[in-house]
This record gives sequence, structure tokens and C-alpha cells, in this order.
Amino acid sequence: MQLPPPIHGVSVMNQLVRDSVLLNQSFQCDYINLTTARSIDDLGKSRLSKYRSSFSIVLKAIGFMRRKKYKAVYITIFPYGLAFLKDSLVVMIARLFGQKPILHLHVSGFKPQADKSIFHTWYYRFVFKNTEVICLSELLTSDISGFYKGKIHILPNGINQVNFENSYASRQSPVSILYLSNLIREKGILVLLDALQILMQRKVPFNARIVGAEGDISYRFLKDYIAARGLEKHIALIGPKYHEDKFDEFRKAGLFVFPSVCDTFGLVLLEAMQFGVPCISTPVGGIPDVLGDGSGLIINQVNAGALADAMETLIMDPEKRNAISRKGFERFKTNYTTDIFEARLKHILDNAFSATRENSTNA
Repeated sequence: MQLPPPIHGVSVMNQLVRDSVLLNQSFQCDYINLTTARSIDDLGKSRLSKYRSSFSIVLKAIGFMRRKKYKAVYITIFPYGLAFLKDSLVVMIARLFGQKPILHLHVSGFKPQADKSIFHTWYYRFVFKNTEVICLSELLTSDISGFYKGKIHILPNGINQVNFENSYASRQSPVSILYLSNLIREKGILVLLDALQILMQRKVPFNARIVGAEGDISYRFLKDYIAARGLEKHIALIGPKYHEDKFDEFRKAGLFVFPSVCDTFGLVLLEAMQFGVPCISTPVGGIPDVLGDGSGLIINQVNAGALADAMETLIMDPEKRNAISRKGFERFKTNYTTDIFEARLKHILDNAFSATRENSTNA
């Protein structure tokens, strides 16, 4: 699995699995860190050091699997580039040593890669052959439908519950809009700023806080972008916040906006929901499932105009904000806590191990 640093949704979930008391008491586990990136900005980039690290990881996997007979090999696999090549080699090594691969898909994008050519389709079909797959949402199963016909488990993410009462009640006026994520274009930060400019032009009252570490957007660029739109008096650029400091941002927020076009799940939405902060997000990946049953607002089109309309609707309607707050908080407690996630993952692994034993007995 990919472990932090850098800190992003996949590495956070993987660290939760590695540190799980339930899972480590239930199974004897060994862990290999598949991470080769040094920072958020380094993700997806090709460097010589990454090739060396990948080679070392593959050799380490061979060493582990030669020494022990594992019931299964759990792999959080990435869909493209050097990461996929490295991860796919680990999958094939597991099969070579007769150990069942269980592939946990935290990132989407397999289908576009597999559709590139006949060879790509064949290779992805070969990598996924005789595996079991875990998807974050039913909505994401189509990403592998063209080359995988095996067993799919649905396992939504979960996070540690640190807030146990919903004390939202519309909070302050004007509404404080929170963006909390790495500063990456595909996370929608620039779309949000354009939408905030529209709100300002409409004279809708608000203030906003931008919280996150630099990604492919720097603080300097963001400051210039904000200034060019005359938003300096309305927006505070905070920088990254972690742990209790991050929780304080959610406690102060009146609205959480996450206009991402790349996320498969949106882990940060769970953090907002557990503090009862009404969420506005996009119809990408499994996000419509996360914010289902009226527990959030999904914009139909990912553009500044649609986002501004959605924010204005909630800013001007405190009763609707309160209703979404209550539903989001209850949906989080019912579906997305760490305890629920760990119990579901244990159940999936138990079933996979049972199937492996049955197959060995039949053989």
C-alpha cells in the first residue's frame, strides 16, 4: 500500500488500515510501502529515482513472498503510469507464488488506460485475472467492467470519528465558505474562486477560507488570482492545517465546497459531514453516493455559474443548510466511521481467505 508522506486520500486510508487494531489482531500482516512520490507535486511525474524505488519495491515483494506462504496479498493498485507497472508486477508476483491478490481500487482511470489499444486491454485483463477487487462505490465498477468479470466488493471509506454531536445550527452570518484540500487544479479551487467572484458581483454576503498545501498551484499564483478578481477582502488564504487545527476549520465553517473533477470518493467530504457542515460537490466518481439521500448538494455541471447558483441557494436558505447538516451528520455516523470501514474490510478478507482455503482443498 501507498503510505504517507505525501498526505492524500489514498495514503490516509492506507495508514488507517496499517494501524487498525482490529485488522492486526485478526490477521498476521506484513506491510510494504508502495510509495515512490516525495510530495503532492511529485505525484504522477516520472523521475529516475522513482524507477530505482520501484525496482527496490518489486525485489522486496519477491523476498517477502518467497519466505512466507500468505493467504492473500492485499494491494492498493494505481491505474496508470509507472505506478501501475510497479503495482501490476507485485500482482503477478503474488500469483506466481500461488497467493491470491485482492486489489483495492482507491483511484479511478483504469478504463481509459485499458481502452488505449488492444495490447492495453489484454494487459489489464491479464493483471486483473484471478483476483478479487474492492471498489469504493457501485458507481465506480464501470471503470473496470471492460476487462474484469470477477468478484467485486463494495467498501466505502471511513474516517476516525472525533465529533459526536451536531452543533451546526446555521452558525455565523455571513456564511463562512470553506475549501480544504491540496491546491490542485483538478480539485476545483480555481472554479471555486471564479464562482465566488460571481457571488460578490451578485452582492451575496459571504467570506471564504482556503486551506491546503501547495500542489500544482502555488500560494503566489493563488494570491494573484484572488487579487485579479477583487476578492482580497472576502478570502483568507490559510495554508495547510492538520489534526486539531483542521478540525477547528470545520467547526467554524458554514458551508463546505469541493468542486473536484478527479476524485473517486472525496474523503474530505466525510470530515465535513461529521462536523455537520453542509457540502456542495460534483457528480464525479462515488461522490453522489457519499452525499446521497439529501445529505449534500451535487451540482449538475462543474462550472463557476452552476457552483455560484448552488452556493447562493444555501447561503440564502438557512433552513435548508440546517436540514443538509443534520442528514450529513447522521449519514456519516451510519456509514463512514473507521469502525464500520474496518469491520467491512475484515469481512471481505475473511471471505477471500475462506475461498482460498476451499480452492486449495478442491485442488
